[in-house]
Amino acid sequence: MKNIKIFFVIIITLIIIIPNQVKSQENDISSYFKNFKIKGAVDAYYAWDTDKDKTQRQFVSFEPFRDQFKLNIAQVSLSYNSEIVRGKVTLHYGDIPAVNWPSNMQYIQEANIGFSPYKNLWIDAGYFLTFVGAEGMPMNSIFSSFSIGSYHEPFFESGIKISYDFSEKFSSCLHIMNGFNMFEDNNKNKSLGFELTYKPASKITFDYNVIIGNEIPTDLNNPKPRVYNNLYANYTPTEKLELILGIDFATQEKSKITDSTASASLFSTFISGRYKITPKFFFSVRAEYFSDADGFLSGTFTDSDGNLSGLKSWGLTGAFEYRPIQNYYVRLESRFLSADSKLKIFSENSNSRSEATINMGFEF
Repeated sequence: MKNIKIFFVIIITLIIIIPNQVKSQENDISSYFKNFKIKGAVDAYYAWDTDKDKTQRQFVSFEPFRDQFKLNIAQVSLSYNSEIVRGKVTLHYGDIPAVNWPSNMQYIQEANIGFSPYKNLWIDAGYFLTFVGAEGMPMNSIFSSFSIGSYHEPFFESGIKISYDFSEKFSSCLHIMNGFNMFEDNNKNKSLGFELTYKPASKITFDYNVIIGNEIPTDLNNPKPRVYNNLYANYTPTEKLELILGIDFATQEKSKITDSTASASLFSTFISGRYKITPKFFFSVRAEYFSDADGFLSGTFTDSDGNLSGLKSWGLTGAFEYRPIQNYYVRLESRFLSADSKLKIFSENSNSRSEATINMGFEF
């Protein structure tokens, strides 16, 4: 019921503000509707892997269920954009929201509204997809899976963001959020996020993001401030080749397994590339590494020596994609994922697994 009330508040706000703003510009009904845009997407999948212990696969945000034909996501967005007012509402359904969104928020992906008090300056508030990371939803990415590093990045946020474009090459954004990957706050603290984007040339983009905050629930009465840094770069040296590099580095106070007063750290990285074989066929490859030795984000496991350990892993992914038209794709993907040799976390007491998925998606 609470989610429905929030949805209707945003819709009513759009209905009240937007017509008045439009009427002040021109009294033409066509100019009112031309600022609205509707978009949608559907992605279905079949997934398989050698980790047979559970129906729900480990460490996956997409294609979460094995050996079944399933719906990853079906979503529809209504957005409004003018020179001084904008808003967006995205509703979604499927396995992605069921696994990654809170149980009381599964149908709302985004719901936000903003205004521009000054040229190139925007103030937006509401629910947003995260600003952290280089890998997105399957229809917006060159892979249908996340690297392990991206899996541990936030998925969404709730709060206010203030963005400003200094030039065509440089922009920034300040985020004031309830917390790291949460809509409703779990303590009395707020988290801060900063985003800097630099595009020195048309073929390359750098993006640096950071989230700073205490993400420990209030009832634990033991704050552990976290600093999560994310840097990624996109480079397209030729029309046929696209390269992506992602690096995450995070620290959290009082979180080391062997010393509860010491800080723990996390490091992850991946490099991926997509090559256009023909206008309709693409090949992509990704190499990844992840280390959260103290498990402050990945959680802890008991290794073969009987000691607690966080997740340490590496992986290789390859994918073929066919696009008969620009907004439709069929993607066949395979990955080999290996944890540290002492972490027997997959079925049959193994530290590695092989996996394969096939996705079919359409955007409209």
